[in-house]
Amino acid sequence: MGRLSGAVCIFDLDGTLVDSAPDLSASLNIMLERVGLAPMPPEETRAHVGHGARALMAFAYDRQGKTFPDGAEARALVDDFVEVYAARIAGLSRPFPGVEESLKRLTAEGATLTVCTNKKEVLARPLLQDLDLLKYFKMVIGAETLEERKPSPFPLLHIMQETSADRGMMIGDTATDKNAADAAGLPSLIATFGYGREDEALAS
Repeated sequence: MGRLSGAVCIFDLDGTLVDSAPDLSASLNIMLERVGLAPMPPEETRAHVGHGARALMAFAYDRQGKTFPDGAEARALVDDFVEVYAARIAGLSRPFPGVEESLKRLTAEGATLTVCTNKKEVLARPLLQDLDLLKYFKMVIGAETLEERKPSPFPLLHIMQETSADRGMMIGDTATDKNAADAAGLPSLIATFGYGREDEALAS
């Protein structure tokens, strides 16, 4: 038994395991063109890609002095975004350097690996599968998998219970990940290469 037997590592996805910003940015610009708005430079959207399609589109609208709609119109736009993104989910996205080697080492040491992301599970699983990473994870929890999502501690506590882990850690890149871990009473590691570099809650 490895020294991490009984431990669970809970990974965020976007900005932690995978640099998905290029495909998300490209999908966003396709949607903006459809509604008659200008494309957004990838460097401007990068810090916002880990908060879900609605938040990303709302940011782009706001940057151009527009108000993102609500109700049925908003749901339709988000659904269209998801469809566009799903069609190119791993076109440009790649694991960050060293990710697969780290997953192999943690597995060899006996850790149980899981993913807890605010990306929809129906998108997270194909992304991990296309990048040949899904095989490392016992569970994948997405935005729609449970009744609550990060920063609620509920998904992390659910993972701890379902894996029967006696200790765990959240590995993410934003304050959302840190806050979820804090609320669940778990330690966290925050990747400085991810999308949370401009996050005020992490910088303070």
